[in-house]
Amino acid sequence: MSDEMETLTKLEYLTAWRTWRVWMSEDGPTLHSVATSASLGTWTSCEAMEARCGYLEMNPPACACNSCPGDNTLCGIYAYKEAPKTVQHEMGMVGQVALWGTVIEHDVGFRGQYAYPLNFTHGHCPWCGSKSKPKLLTLKEVMVVAPETGEGWLSWVCNKHAPKALAQSNALDSGLEPRGWVVKPGMEVVKVIAEMYQVEIKT
Repeated sequence: MSDEMETLTKLEYLTAWRTWRVWMSEDGPTLHSVATSASLGTWTSCEAMEARCGYLEMNPPACACNSCPGDNTLCGIYAYKEAPKTVQHEMGMVGQVALWGTVIEHDVGFRGQYAYPLNFTHGHCPWCGSKSKPKLLTLKEVMVVAPETGEGWLSWVCNKHAPKALAQSNALDSGLEPRGWVVKPGMEVVKVIAEMYQVEIKT
């Protein structure tokens, strides 16, 4: 663990749950807020994520307050109170996050000023369950559809639906230089992400 992260973990923080999207590039995987593009909402490894109006979780800007998160605004870094079975985002990887600074509590979760991942626990399969509640899989069960070359969002899927997800990714890959998509064991990919962000994997 880096010196920066040792300093962060000594601070008092609140533990909550959230989902990240993962963007794969030639430089490796990066975590992103679910509601943002690949160029916005990036969670930089070994750096605290700081809430800022304009792009972090809300795009277009939800407000222009002087201090995020504001009491009567929608800005801040979002996280859930409950275990991952209540998380409903289709894309992404689930884990626990540390929130600190100003943290505002709501019925089902929190909005924080600062955040950093603590661990990774699950992936989703949007082909299982309902559209609003994709099935959560342990990281030992989940598979990942990833670009063989170039850049792209990782898709998390169960073993049964991996061929269908792979076919869809290849069919939608209409660029001048097709990336080609492959299926990898989720744990193989998560280990790389966890090493980059210096966090735990919980199975």
